[in-house]
Amino acid sequence: MKKLFLIAALLLSAASMAARQPQRGYRGFVEWSSSLRSENFGYWTLDNTLASYRENTFYTGISTSHGYQINPMFFVGMGLGMERCGKLDNWIAPVFVQGRADFLFGRFTPFGDLRLGYNIAEGGGLYISPTVGYRFNWGRKTGVNLGVGMSVAGYTAEHYEGSMTGPDSYEIQYVGKEHHTRVYFTFRLGIDF
Repeated sequence: MKKLFLIAALLLSAASMAARQPQRGYRGFVEWSSSLRSENFGYWTLDNTLASYRENTFYTGISTSHGYQINPMFFVGMGLGMERCGKLDNWIAPVFVQGRADFLFGRFTPFGDLRLGYNIAEGGGLYISPTVGYRFNWGRKTGVNLGVGMSVAGYTAEHYEGSMTGPDSYEIQYVGKEHHTRVYFTFRLGIDF
C-alpha cells in the first residue's frame, strides 16, 4: 500500500510541474507499450449452424525512436518496436516514421504523435498508430510521456475455404495467402531525452 501511495504522490507532483518544451536538435524516445484487441470469431458447425466466440488478446513490448526536434513544437524521426502476445504467440514488429507535436498551454503540456510504417511480423503489412497524451517534466532535458491511442497492424495469413461435398461430408481447400489488418487500443509510457 505504501508503494502505491508513493507512486501516486510522485505522479501528482510531476503533474503539477510544467514540462519544458523540447529544444532543437537530437531527440530520442524509449517507451513501454501495451495493446489490447477484442475480436469476434465465427465458424460453421457440423450441423450447418453458425457459432461464434469473442477473444481478447493483450500485447506488450517496447519501442524506440530517434530523430530531430525541428523547433520546440515539431519532431520527426524513425523507430522500431516489438510487442508480443503470449496467449497466441503473435508479434507486432513495426518499423516506422514518427511525427510528433508537443503543445504548451500554460502549464498544460499535451502531445500528438503519429507513426506510419510497416509491420515486419506475421508476413508483413501496413502499420499506423496515432496517439495523444501528456508530457511530464523530469529534469532539464528529459520528459515522461503517457499516451493512449490506437494501432492498426497488417499481417498475412493463409486462407482456406470449406464446402459441403455430400450430406455428411465437408471438404476444406487451400485458397492462398490474404492480407488482413488488426486494430488495437494502445497505451504507451516512456521517456524522451
